[in-house]
Amino acid sequence: MMEDFGYNFISLALLAVLWVVFGALYRRDPRRLVLAAALLPLVLITLSTLSEMLAAFIPGFGFLITILVVLTPLMLVVFGGALIHNGILMWRREGAKLPNLLSLIAGILVFALPVAALALVVLGRWWSLSLAFIMFFVSVFSASIFVMLLLYSWVHARFQAKGQGAAVVVLGARTINGEVTPLLRGRLDKGIELYGAQDGPKPLMVPTGGQGPDEIEPEAVSMGRYLAEQGIPREQILLEDRAKDTVENLKFSNELVRARRADGRLWLVTSDYHALRAGLASRALGLDARAFGGKTAAYYRPSAFLRECVAIARDHRKFMIILALPFAMMIIGALLVATSVG
Repeated sequence: MMEDFGYNFISLALLAVLWVVFGALYRRDPRRLVLAAALLPLVLITLSTLSEMLAAFIPGFGFLITILVVLTPLMLVVFGGALIHNGILMWRREGAKLPNLLSLIAGILVFALPVAALALVVLGRWWSLSLAFIMFFVSVFSASIFVMLLLYSWVHARFQAKGQGAAVVVLGARTINGEVTPLLRGRLDKGIELYGAQDGPKPLMVPTGGQGPDEIEPEAVSMGRYLAEQGIPREQILLEDRAKDTVENLKFSNELVRARRADGRLWLVTSDYHALRAGLASRALGLDARAFGGKTAAYYRPSAFLRECVAIARDHRKFMIILALPFAMMIIGALLVATSVG
């Protein structure tokens, strides 16, 4: 018992050191994807260590963990069903465009992939076993990336606005007949909150967004009008009405702000599901900025966040390849074994 206690104490001490290092790196700059990759295994190891300790000292705790493990397939069924339900809801409310159907597609895959893999294993051929191995590891890798980004997105949202900001930059979204949508209003209201929270010299308010083909005016103009209606002084509003995407939002807004204020951090405001990608993009551009998320309708988040995961993976392909290397090695090993057996 004493040996186990000493081992657990050392394990907790090492974990504490790792958490302190993670916290220090996070406070320095939370806009690093490597922190997301480090956080998930750190959380899993911590939970495993604590569970092992509690199982040793609390009677019945180990049995509870076993039950949770046994119920994992049921959790996956519930998760897949929830994704399908959300996808159907998105289809009805937002239309049958591919970005709106991502949660539906993901939910169907949760059920279809295990069935397909089982059928391939039953065939018993070397090629079917190889394909089943590939499907398994690709699914595990994809799920790991999703959980990694989901967890870190939640942690990233906990960052507090501290110090003096030069400007609050609110990223645009589609408007309808010159009126802001509930999605865009959530961003603007978060920007107003950050503006009101800063003492001393008030930051500039920078609504950013160009004019889309189905819009009657640039998004920035509609957003600026909303800000003025909410009591933001017009002399504090600086319109950026050229940007067509997130990178242009950040670059053009930074140019406008620095022409007025050379110093001070940019508070970037977008929807909650998009804040992590905006933060990562601002770091890639070398901007002194932090990203914050406005409220989004709950039904809209699953598909929107899945879309963000795909975009982050696309924008950081080299990093994703590095993360995929262990999975690729396992796939190659499985193929070699299956080929030799066949």
